[in-house]
Amino acid sequence: MAEPDALDAALALFKDPVRARGLPGRPLPPDVGRLLAIAVGEEEALAAASRRSGFTRQPLQEAAGFFIEQALLCRDADSYRVLGGGPQSTHEELRHNMALLMRWLHPDLQAQRSGPLDREVFAARVSRAWEDLKTPERREAYELRRPPAPSAGTRAGAGRASASTGARTKGAVPGGGKPGGTRPNASKVPSGTTRSSKAGTRAPNGGGPGTNGSRSGGTGAGSGLSRRPLPLSVHRLEEPSLWVRLWGLLWGRR
Repeated sequence: MAEPDALDAALALFKDPVRARGLPGRPLPPDVGRLLAIAVGEEEALAAASRRSGFTRQPLQEAAGFFIEQALLCRDADSYRVLGGGPQSTHEELRHNMALLMRWLHPDLQAQRSGPLDREVFAARVSRAWEDLKTPERREAYELRRPPAPSAGTRAGAGRASASTGARTKGAVPGGGKPGGTRPNASKVPSGTTRSSKAGTRAPNGGGPGTNGSRSGGTGAGSGLSRRPLPLSVHRLEEPSLWVRLWGLLWGRR
């Protein structure tokens, strides 16, 4: 059984677009250049693909374009992948793929497509990728700084680690305590300290509701135990002082 090539991968993706989730972590299939020729509408490539798959021109071009967007121009693609190749690709293969990609992104071909998608936004990425690899010197310098390609296993492991970390963070209690327990930094109220309640204010020495534990206490039940200064009584105001009595004695003798 022949190994699936780029056309097979593009048709499978076109039938089941959910496959696009795993494409960035997989190596590119062989014969990406032939798929690029189908995308730009080369008659020979389209005729061969139509005889092989049984599809007409339009669905073949749409499938090829969708695969280019999802597999070559994905977010984390390096310059080799953007040009539809790899480190083992020759300079001629990369240059041929670059030319086909720029034809596919040309405004004249864009005007013939149906739909609102504007693929011209990818032209800058293709140009930048070709600048990285167009000479042996630039290609060697790019190899030194090229980041490692992410694999599907690495992406899955990172997703599981992130989910596990989020679950632990969600179940943690601020201050290092255990869920459902008492926080270790929670302050304890010592015995005998005044506590407020709906029934009133509780005094340290067993004062009943309605008292505030001070000598200028409030009213209510148990207010007889409070010791607040009594006002000057009427009896004290009516009792004459010594000077008043002396003045009365002297005035009476007259």
